[in-house]
Amino acid sequence: MENKKKESDKKEKEKAEYEEGLKKTLIPLLFGALAGIICFLIFVSTPYLVSTNGGLKEDLDNGIVPENLINMFETKGSPLSENITITKEGNDKWLINDEEKKNTYIIKKEAEKLNIYSTPKSEDWLLIAILMILVQKFVYPFLHTSIKGAKDWIYISFMTVFCWFIFFTLLLMIFF
Repeated sequence: MENKKKESDKKEKEKAEYEEGLKKTLIPLLFGALAGIICFLIFVSTPYLVSTNGGLKEDLDNGIVPENLINMFETKGSPLSENITITKEGNDKWLINDEEKKNTYIIKKEAEKLNIYSTPKSEDWLLIAILMILVQKFVYPFLHTSIKGAKDWIYISFMTVFCWFIFFTLLLMIFF
């Protein structure tokens, strides 16, 4: 009888440890995915420049930088250098590579407008992933999950940042 009780207690303890480990894996995954989605939505909803002139498309297709596009960059405060290349990526997508200033811009035609995006910089987006790690500190007590020491936080931080990176990268590759 005592053996059965010990065996039952052992199984319950294993089950509780399994559930806690599952929470410590799935919660960072979800928060990392959420951080990736938030970063992607911010990136897509805030273009660097917007041109309502659809006539630039022909020049861009021919690898020519239109004068009014150069003026738009100067107005924005980041003029293009003399050494730039335009690469056509698809029907309505081009890359402007400013080799002298080491900047790359993505031009996408969306709803008869040309939206110009600067390439994402990791230090801007990593902050959102770090905030998601901090938010988890307040989530775990609601889930009755104990976080014991630095080892758990290192694991949670790694999983969140890893999932953020994967989701953000995949969304950029698929939809951009």
